[in-house]
Amino acid sequence: MPTPAKAAKIEELAEKLARSRIAILIQTQGLSVKEMNDLRSKVRPMNVEVQVAKNTLLRLAAERNQMEGVDPNIFHGQTTVAFGYDDEVATAKAVTDYLQSSNAVVLKAAILGGRSLTPDRVETLAKISGGKPSAQAQLVGALQGPLSTTYSLLAAPLRNLCYVLQARVEQLQQQQTEHA
Repeated sequence: MPTPAKAAKIEELAEKLARSRIAILIQTQGLSVKEMNDLRSKVRPMNVEVQVAKNTLLRLAAERNQMEGVDPNIFHGQTTVAFGYDDEVATAKAVTDYLQSSNAVVLKAAILGGRSLTPDRVETLAKISGGKPSAQAQLVGALQGPLSTTYSLLAAPLRNLCYVLQARVEQLQQQQTEHA
C-alpha cells in the first residue's frame, strides 16, 4: 500500500497522463538545474510540461489509466517526462531538438494513445513537416482522391441515363413542334 504522499503523486501523474496527448520519457541524468530549467523554458511555449518522475509511480499511473499498450520495460533508469497537451508532433519536435543540443539527455520512449513508442518512432513523429495540421491535411487528401473517384464511378451510370432521357425529351418536343 503506497504512502499518502505516493498515492497523491500517482494520482497527479495519472491525471497528467490522461490529459496529455503524448508523454515523452527522457533520461536527464547529468543535467544541471540550469540545463533542466533551460529544457523547461524551451518546451513551455508548446504547452509542454516537464517533470521528473519515479518509474514505479509512473507505471502505476499508466495502469490506473488502463494503458495496456504501454510496455512496462520503458520504466527503467532515471526518468523525466515531457507531457504534451496540444500537438503531439510539436511536442516530439521540441524534445528531439533539445536532445540534439544536449549530450546528457537520452530519449527513452513515449506514450501516445495508450501505447508506447520507441525512440525511433518519436524521432519519426518529430520529422513530420508542418506539424499535426499538415499530417491531417495529407491524410484527408489521401482519402479524398479514392473516394472522389469511387463517387464518380458510381454516379456515372445514373448521370448518363439522365442525359439520355433529357435528349429523348428534347427529341420528342422537337417532333411535336414540327407536326404542329
